[in-house]
Amino acid sequence: MTYADGPLPQWSTVGGYGSDTYEAEDPHGVVWRLWLVERTADGDPLPPGYRLAPRDGLGNPTFVTNQHGLYRAMDVAGVQIALDAVRADPESAARQLGSAVGRTSMTP
Repeated sequence: MTYADGPLPQWSTVGGYGSDTYEAEDPHGVVWRLWLVERTADGDPLPPGYRLAPRDGLGNPTFVTNQHGLYRAMDVAGVQIALDAVRADPESAARQLGSAVGRTSMTP
């Protein structure tokens, strides 16, 4: 997995087109998975939306909203998993997100 033009990871589709499952590697080599849950199972404490967790620890995911679509979810998840790198190079992160520096918050 590579980083293009900044600190945010590049997401790859897992399971083919339409799987709604993606993976990206953080700067420390940990592979993270982002997947969509449209309907929650009984007892799921998280609402419908995306889940983010290390691939080796999928049992305790964090919630990422799907309110603004897949690309926004990927941006939010990317900032979460690469937060130290984003803090070290916020200008490149802002360019990757297509925003002018100062007009975007790097806080997930």
